[in-house]
Amino acid sequence: CLHLDAGGDGRGTAALPALAAHRLRDGLNSINPLLEQAELIIIMTGLGGGMGSGASAELAALSKEAECLVITIAGLPFAEQPLRSSIAEAAMPALEDNSHVCIRVSMERLAWQARYREADWRTGSGWIEELIEGLVTTLAKVGKINLDLMDLRTVINRPGNATLIVGTGTTEKPEQVVSKASRSPLSELSVDGAKGCMIQVEGGPDMTLAHLNEVTDAFVSTLDPDCQVILGARASDEMVGRIRLVAVVSGIYSGQVD
Repeated sequence: CLHLDAGGDGRGTAALPALAAHRLRDGLNSINPLLEQAELIIIMTGLGGGMGSGASAELAALSKEAECLVITIAGLPFAEQPLRSSIAEAAMPALEDNSHVCIRVSMERLAWQARYREADWRTGSGWIEELIEGLVTTLAKVGKINLDLMDLRTVINRPGNATLIVGTGTTEKPEQVVSKASRSPLSELSVDGAKGCMIQVEGGPDMTLAHLNEVTDAFVSTLDPDCQVILGARASDEMVGRIRLVAVVSGIYSGQVD
């Protein structure tokens, strides 16, 4: 895990993105060894201030130059914050250009998701943590049906927008997994009619093939009939009694809005 403040002094940048980018470049000696070994870079950033708005795109560009796969999740300010919103919007084009997948998450959507999960929106973003953990587990750990970075590249290289999805439930009510997943896209896009999808279903030793089929069939039924679906499955002892679906969905066009 690397903080965007690569210099490590925590001074902030007084809402000056250019200063943040400059400081990140000054800290290249601490970043380059990591990029040389990495294949996948996940950037989680909040836009609207100096550090996130300036350093994120710079880090994405460096990662892409190092031939890493770059996934960015960018938090956007509330609409009632016009200055921060204008800084965020100015930072988005460079961030999108330097990311293979760049997902916008508005504070309004984060607050809505927290209410849905009956959590405080200021501390209720654990579903994003859960999603990233699920994605990394999908690619890094051996499963019953394995997925890898080539599968991820295949899906996200499709034209159109992409988003990440997570849903959890129990083996007693696997249908809840898809219901929760359908409400969880990070961006305000409907996945209906999507052209590409990589799905990982994770459960405990008690997860059966029937559970796997029920969850995947219900989720895939909302996608395009000709959608390319790449499926993975994994069992782990810590998931006993539970099922988690993590999906990367692509080939979504801007007209498809939740």
